[in-house]
Amino acid sequence: MFPLPFINYIPQFYDRDTKLQAFSDKIDEIIQGIKDDLLGLNKFIDPMAAPSIILDKLGYFLNAGIQPYDDDNTKRIKIATTVQSHKNRGSFVNDAKPKIDAIAGGDSQIINAIGVDDWILVGDGLTPSSYYWAAMGSDGIDDGLGISLIGAGDEIEVAGNIYIDVDNAALTADEQDRIRLEMIDVVPAYYYVHIGYVDGAGQFNEYFVMGL
Repeated sequence: MFPLPFINYIPQFYDRDTKLQAFSDKIDEIIQGIKDDLLGLNKFIDPMAAPSIILDKLGYFLNAGIQPYDDDNTKRIKIATTVQSHKNRGSFVNDAKPKIDAIAGGDSQIINAIGVDDWILVGDGLTPSSYYWAAMGSDGIDDGLGISLIGAGDEIEVAGNIYIDVDNAALTADEQDRIRLEMIDVVPAYYYVHIGYVDGAGQFNEYFVMGL
């Protein structure tokens, strides 16, 4: 392929008028486009550099779970991580986390503690009865049978509850719906998965819960 500009290859006896210059510029544009296309073929194997026009096809061939609402960046992340996620289906690091981070834009984490007391032993007369989590003794709550756990069963300490901090305190309703859709095939059966964020005070604020 000869180097540009094309006008250098037009015989000198032709006048270098505006029409010839426009013709030459158009040839330059076509040749440069062909050159870029040929040299850009090696980018097709790199999901972060591949042309946007082929992302849907790549996602289809890899079963990357691309959705109609996904932007290019989300598609690229899904394509780049899909093989590993297929190998580790249902894992947080290789399956759930990339899908959440692609939407929330943060560094999502599974949290194991929220920064408050795990269980509250009450019966001192100072705690309102509506706040009982656990009761000990024979004060009428457990009929003297010992310890009675009367929580809702969705506390972080209860097995089967998974709390995920998406690292974004401002998810829109649409973004929440997208995360919910992405997580449908990831959430384990018979588990509760709580999606939310931890605020500056260390409290978990729930967006929604999935499972069961």
